[in-house]
Order: sequence, then structure tokens, then C-alpha cells
Amino acid sequence: MTIQPEDLIGAWHLVDTWTEDAQGNRIQHQGPQPKGIIMYTADGHMSAITRWSERPFPAEGASDADKARMFDTYLSYAGRWSLDGDTVTHHTEHALNENWVGMDRPRNIERRGEQLVFTGPAGDGNHATIIWQRERRD
Repeated sequence: MTIQPEDLIGAWHLVDTWTEDAQGNRIQHQGPQPKGIIMYTADGHMSAITRWSERPFPAEGASDADKARMFDTYLSYAGRWSLDGDTVTHHTEHALNENWVGMDRPRNIERRGEQLVFTGPAGDGNHATIIWQRERRD
């Protein structure tokens, strides 16, 4: 079944994310049990934040090494989104990594109940998988 815009609207929590290389080796690039949220608005905006679940934070006076580690264990970007069939494209306008600004990030989507499974290129010939779970409204 083709994804409809209303299927995306709302908040989704990160379940898992990994990359696979050409040999099928899976790399948990944000560690085991990563955390995150992605939000889509009806007027076409989106925002995504993900991070390692284990992310030690220095009490104060972060060293350059601490800052680099914090940067490497956190991902944040926002912009507009568009949908074409089962492909959502994030048109990046703001990002922690300034190199992402102006980039389009297309992801194929498969709906599995209350989960969305995003797949797409991850650079260096690798393939990314990102699983999001619909936020519960208890």
C-alpha cells in the first residue's frame, strides 16, 4: 500500500538504526538502543534528532575531545519534506552538521503496523535502515 502524507504526520520515536556494507555486515552506527524522534507537520515541515543511548556528558569545562565525541554521537536536522509514492525526501534547511544544509535525503518507506521502516543510501556504498515507532497517545 502506498504511503499517504497523513500516514507521516505526527511524532515518531526511534526504535533502531544501522548501516550495512556490501558484504551484509551490520554496523550499529549509533550504538545499541539509540534514542530519537522525528516529527512531520501537515504544512510540510520536519525535524529529526537522534543520539546514542549511552552518551556520557562532562560535568563542566568540556575538552575538545569531549566536544568531538558529543558531536559524533548526536544528529539533528530540520527542513521541509515531500512524498513521492513510497519515498519521503527531507529537504535539509538546518543541521548540526552544516555540510548537510541544502541536501536532499531521500528514504524509501515501508509501513509495518505502527512502525515506519526507512531505507536508503548511507554513503561509501553502505545502505541505511531506520525504524520509527508511532508515538503512543495514552
